[in-house]
Amino acid sequence: MIRVSHLTKSYGRRTVVDDLTFELGAGRITGFVGPNGAGKSTTMRMMVGLDRPDSGTVSYNGSGYAELRDPARTVGVVLDARAMHPGRSARNHLLALAALTSLPRSRVDEVLHLVGLDGAAGQRVRGF
Repeated sequence: MIRVSHLTKSYGRRTVVDDLTFELGAGRITGFVGPNGAGKSTTMRMMVGLDRPDSGTVSYNGSGYAELRDPARTVGVVLDARAMHPGRSARNHLLALAALTSLPRSRVDEVLHLVGLDGAAGQRVRGF
């Protein structure tokens, strides 16, 4: 379970995330939707320790991201889809990530099936 509690972040006088609280059950795929500047990326960056919140906490099954034994195998996040090679297929992108995190290649197809993208696995990322 992911628990975000009273997360707040400001840049100067501008508050971009204001007392955000939510919980996500295990195995959930979640996206943030909102206009530019709404705090979506800032929230995700705080969730994975790339930005420090002014206040509030984020926990994964009771542990902070930095405390996770193997965070890349526990939490997946795409902060900027432009960082993916547009000519690479979804499967090949995930295979590269699996190799970096020592996950078995078979896990890629399991995850694609789990999230309902097995039919699009061969599609190039630029097509998403």
